[in-house]
Amino acid sequence: MNKFLLLSIFVLLVSKSPAQDYDKIFKTAEEALYLEDFETALVNYEQLVASGLNYGNRVFYKAELCSLLTKYQNKPIESFLQYEDEMIQEDKFYYYWKGRVMMRKYRMQEANEAFRNFLNVDAYLSNEIQEETRRWMNWVGNAKSYMDNPDDYEIHLLEREVNSEYAELSPVYFVENEELLFLSNRDSNPNEYQIYHTIHEGDRKWSDPEPVYGQGLFLRENANIEVVDQDGRMFQFRPVKGGDLYYSEPTSDLKGWSAPVEFDSKISSTHLGSHFFINEHEDRIIFASEVGSKKNRNLDLMQSFRSHETGNWSKPAPFASNINSDFNEDSPYLSPDEKTLYFSSDGHGSMGGYDIFKSEFDETTQTWSEPVNMGFPLNSPEDEIHFKMNPNQKSGYFTSNRLNTLGDYDIFFFWEISKIKIEGRVVDTDTGQPMKDAQIFFRPYEYLDMYFFSDLSDQGKYRAEITSDDRFKVQIKRNGEILHEEEFEVHAPDGDNTTHIKDFYLGKGEATASHKVAQHSINTSEPDRGVVTEEMLLDELGTKFRVSNRVAVRHIYFDFGTSHLKDESLPSLRTIKNLLDSNPGLRIEIAGHTDNVGDEEMNNRLSMERAQSVVKWLTSSGISDSRLVPKGYGSSRPLASNDDEIDGRELNRRIEIVVIE
Repeated sequence: MNKFLLLSIFVLLVSKSPAQDYDKIFKTAEEALYLEDFETALVNYEQLVASGLNYGNRVFYKAELCSLLTKYQNKPIESFLQYEDEMIQEDKFYYYWKGRVMMRKYRMQEANEAFRNFLNVDAYLSNEIQEETRRWMNWVGNAKSYMDNPDDYEIHLLEREVNSEYAELSPVYFVENEELLFLSNRDSNPNEYQIYHTIHEGDRKWSDPEPVYGQGLFLRENANIEVVDQDGRMFQFRPVKGGDLYYSEPTSDLKGWSAPVEFDSKISSTHLGSHFFINEHEDRIIFASEVGSKKNRNLDLMQSFRSHETGNWSKPAPFASNINSDFNEDSPYLSPDEKTLYFSSDGHGSMGGYDIFKSEFDETTQTWSEPVNMGFPLNSPEDEIHFKMNPNQKSGYFTSNRLNTLGDYDIFFFWEISKIKIEGRVVDTDTGQPMKDAQIFFRPYEYLDMYFFSDLSDQGKYRAEITSDDRFKVQIKRNGEILHEEEFEVHAPDGDNTTHIKDFYLGKGEATASHKVAQHSINTSEPDRGVVTEEMLLDELGTKFRVSNRVAVRHIYFDFGTSHLKDESLPSLRTIKNLLDSNPGLRIEIAGHTDNVGDEEMNNRLSMERAQSVVKWLTSSGISDSRLVPKGYGSSRPLASNDDEIDGRELNRRIEIVVIE
């Protein structure tokens, strides 16, 4: 065989090798997607995208799908939907995945429609996938029902000092010292968790979390700590001898804990599970344990009692027949009087994933009541676990991987709220007629995913119950389109039975007046900048822009205290994109601004992160990053006085476009 032929064969083999490797990556990605291991699938699909090899749009589509079903769920959905026409024909599971994505975005009506379309596809669907899809549809129905009727709680995502883009689990709060313990994988191997400690410094600010050394590392499956209030001991699970409990005691240094020691050598007889709860008397343990066959295993709650005479632990027994379901029960928490059980489950009428449920003990019948879903906003279409109450039994902490978290699982604070009645009319000022065939929504600024709503009658009247002493974004919607927004505050003491009357007006005249107020405020602040209002931007795209001109862009919304763009921002973001597409020579600064509420350093950081979020959306939509410069100005450039909220602080919290060239 001549040298030329040998060289040709060698080149052919070498040239085929990378393609063969990528075929293996593609196979790995497809298998991971089938098993719903979305993180593994995403990593492999992204490798294929980066390779430049032609696997068709199916790889781009599945990479977008997996990103939306992992910790990137906050990203805009348009990059996924752009493949719809093609994938409806190519992927028989498209509507199934679309339903999953829409549910994760809280777009329940669209999720339900997608699942129905999937069940009607002209292709073979196994009984298993049909049953699973109907279960998802049931979750969608539950979720919409709970979200339309929020329970008497409000929640707050803990600040960035505590939460991160990694996972934060198993929060334990000490009221007296205002300190928090939790588990996170932020500074170690992503598969290993350690205990962190932080102190509440007031005004929703926490000290930088520091690792609690000498406590060992945890795996995801046993990432759980419990603290007994009576003696302050911190318990943790160690997977030795069939499962054992260890405890540490607080030292004189608030951040210090002693080295873990075994709690009770006899406890291994209980075959304890890692997600456990131990009561204050340390003689009752409730834990989640796997039951069932290898093909159909799920978690049930078990319990064991310690005999005060012998010190032995009883053989584990199911907690109660009506508590355990055919699905999973996990993360138990028992009230100090041991009469109320809280736990997580993806059965019992869950609204998707694990929800928190509540059951009461009846001393007369010695039975536990049927579990009750604690509703929205405590629960969401995602997972809620590690629920724990403060001593007042009216507030506490839990973890969730729901929409708008910073990363994986994050820690939330919750508290009971009081509601008041409100009613009034909605009037169209252009016609003088009442609005009808529409709805009014009250969204607390503390948590904009929560809402209270009412349909408008033929007379434009509404009636609702909303949280007392709160600040709301009020939206008037028709067929899902926002017709009008404004801010509204109500101040009423707890238990106030008075019905509050508030009318809302919308129309061209009212909207124009709002623009004039904004323009006047801007011109008063910096009259030499040649400011253009958004109204002019929409009507005259690109025709009024000169260097240093700027536009205060309305209707770009972020989740409270974060840089996560909300879906309501999309119309304004598309307007900016269209402006740049129509003016290829335009280069702009995206400027983030805040009001003066809170820490100055935090405001500067938040304003920059919000500007970067807008830039990221534009670049993902095809705009070159060389045309975009993000800047964060914090509260240094107000448009109006920060003394008032309406026409004051609300105008100062904004995104601006500044023309560079």
